[in-house]
Amino acid sequence: MKRLAAVVIVGIAIAAGIFCAEIALRSVPLREKLGESFGRGQLLALVHDRGIYQVDVDRALNESDYVNEIVRSDWADTERHSMLSRLIANIAAQERGAAERPAKVDREFNLLRAQFRDNTAWAAALHSSGLISLSLWHILKNDLCARQWISKRIASEISVSDDECRKFYQDHSEQFFVPERLRVSHLFLAAPPETPAEVVETKRKAIEALSVRLASGEDFGTLASESSEDEATKFSGGDLGYFSEIRMPPDFVGAAVKLKEGEISQPIQTRLGFHILKLAEIAPSQQRRYEEARDEIATDLANQRRVEAVKKLAVDLGSEADYLRSL
Repeated sequence: MKRLAAVVIVGIAIAAGIFCAEIALRSVPLREKLGESFGRGQLLALVHDRGIYQVDVDRALNESDYVNEIVRSDWADTERHSMLSRLIANIAAQERGAAERPAKVDREFNLLRAQFRDNTAWAAALHSSGLISLSLWHILKNDLCARQWISKRIASEISVSDDECRKFYQDHSEQFFVPERLRVSHLFLAAPPETPAEVVETKRKAIEALSVRLASGEDFGTLASESSEDEATKFSGGDLGYFSEIRMPPDFVGAAVKLKEGEISQPIQTRLGFHILKLAEIAPSQQRRYEEARDEIATDLANQRRVEAVKKLAVDLGSEADYLRSL
């Protein structure tokens, strides 16, 4: 009997502890005290029993600035409010998506891990973010669950019919006019504006020597792979692909348009350095057919609708905050 009574008492104590914990989670004053004690600042919002504190908003703003290469130490109230609204919507979406079963968590985790040169750099990055591998894995899982739920939630709002695509094509036909394009290969020696004069002169002599070798019959692609300093094209014979006049420096285009197909230019100098050009092909201007543009149109229209649908959903999710402090 004594043993049974002890079990009952323990059970009651556990139930009472859980009940008190749930009350504590919903207690704004207690959550604020805990936030201040742990250096998280004021409690700004409570969403499905998850608190958002001042430090969370500051961290998110810092991360956004880092991604956008912005350096500053403070933000306007409107920016803080906007970020708080985004964090509220994110938590609400994660709660809604908790039942989802994302299949790519490990893949996303491994892609993130692969960006660091070794385990030491990876561990240092985790430490500086206050994370361990398992907590990061769960963050990625929650994010993927939320995204999966959002995709399902807005799917009907972003579908695009063939009639809508065709109407867009007819109303914006000028967007699908392709101007004349040139396909050019180049052999390149870099000499940007900050290059010392003696180095520029060395590069000038080198490009002239290469021009002589080409005039003697040596293969353009072979010389490009051996001597060109454009690492992106040298191993494909210097091929720059098709481009229109707006994509290249005027002096580069000016030299290219003077060539006939298969013809090789004399050395030219642009702000980037020295080039020898070979005109491979001239593609005449043309109007793209609807069938060629249809997938592109459908993708663009769906993306526009996705932006609007996500904005609307974020507003709806923002209403799920149980508590919201005025900033």
